[in-house]
Amino acid sequence: MYTNSDEFSKETEIDKKIRELRKERNKWQTINIEQTRINRQNDRQEMFYEYVGKICETLPVPDFEPLSKDEDFSTEYILTLADMHYGAKFKSENNEYSPEIAKNRLEFLTGEVECFVKKHKVGKLHVVSLGDTIQGILRVSDLKLNDSSIVKATVEISRLIALFLRSISTYVEVDYYHVPTANHTQLRPLGTKASELADEDLEYVIGNYIKDLCFKNERINVHLADEGKQYIEIPLHDYEIIAMHGHTIKNMESSIKDLSMLRRSFLDYLILGHYHSGKELPSFEGCCSDTEILVSPSFAGSDPYSDSIMKGNKAAVKIYGFNFIYGHNETYKIILN
Repeated sequence: MYTNSDEFSKETEIDKKIRELRKERNKWQTINIEQTRINRQNDRQEMFYEYVGKICETLPVPDFEPLSKDEDFSTEYILTLADMHYGAKFKSENNEYSPEIAKNRLEFLTGEVECFVKKHKVGKLHVVSLGDTIQGILRVSDLKLNDSSIVKATVEISRLIALFLRSISTYVEVDYYHVPTANHTQLRPLGTKASELADEDLEYVIGNYIKDLCFKNERINVHLADEGKQYIEIPLHDYEIIAMHGHTIKNMESSIKDLSMLRRSFLDYLILGHYHSGKELPSFEGCCSDTEILVSPSFAGSDPYSDSIMKGNKAAVKIYGFNFIYGHNETYKIILN
C-alpha cells in the first residue's frame, strides 16, 4: 500500500538527484569557462604573432644601388644612436622633442648618411644603438614626459629604426648592433630597485624586434649581445671594441682598465651613451693608436632637466672613423636640431 511516507521519500530522492545533476553541470560550466579563457588567450597570442608577421612583410627589400667601389675597408665607420628616449614629449630652452620630431630626425639622418656614404665611398657602415631607446617609466615624473604608453613606444621605435636601416641599406651594407641593457628601458615591477631585475629590460625586446623586421634584407646584419652580458662586441679590423649604455660605469676614466680586467682581454675602445654629451677621452697609448672612451651625444637633445643644471647639448649623432693602422682618427657630428 502506497503511503505519504513513500511519496516523501521518493521526492527526497528526486531532489537529491537534481542537486547532483546541478552540481555536475556547474562543474562542467566551470571547466568550459576555464577552457574558453585558455583558448581566448592562445588565440590572442596567435593574433599577435600574425600581426608581427604582417608588419615584417610591410618592410620590403628596397631597390639596391651599387655599393661603393672603394671596398678595401682601410677605414671603417661606426654611427652611434644614443638616448633616443622615444615617447617623451617636452620643450626646453633650445630644443623641442616628441615622437613626431623623433621620426623627422630619423628621416633627416637618412639623407645625411646617404651623403656621407657617397662622399667617403663607404662600402659597409656599422650602426650601434647605445640604449635608452624609449623614455620608459624610470620614476613617477616620467609620466609627465611620456606621450604614449611604453608598449606603443616600444613597437613604434623598433619599426622606425628598422625603416631607417632599410633606407640606408639602399646605398651601403649595414652591420647593426644593439646594446642589451640601459636604465630607462628597465622594468621595475613591485617597487624593485635599479638593475635589481637586470634581465627585465626592453632593449632586449627592441633589438630582437628590429632583427625580425630586417631578416629579409641581405644587406642588413643585426647583431645582439650574448645572454647575460651588459655590452656588445663590435669586431672591426683587429681592435677590441665594445659598446654599452654606460649606466653601470662607476668611474669613466678607469672604465677601460676595469673592463679589460673583467674580460681578461685588453680593450682598445669603449663606446658609451647615457651621458647625453659627446666626449672623447684618451686612456692609454699604443704603438700606432690611442685607447679611447668615446661617448656619444643624445639623439633627443637637451631637456628641462639639463636646462636646470645648465649642461644641455645639441641633439646629435656621431660617426667615428677607424683606420686599419691608426685606429680612431676621424669624428663627424651630425646635428639634428
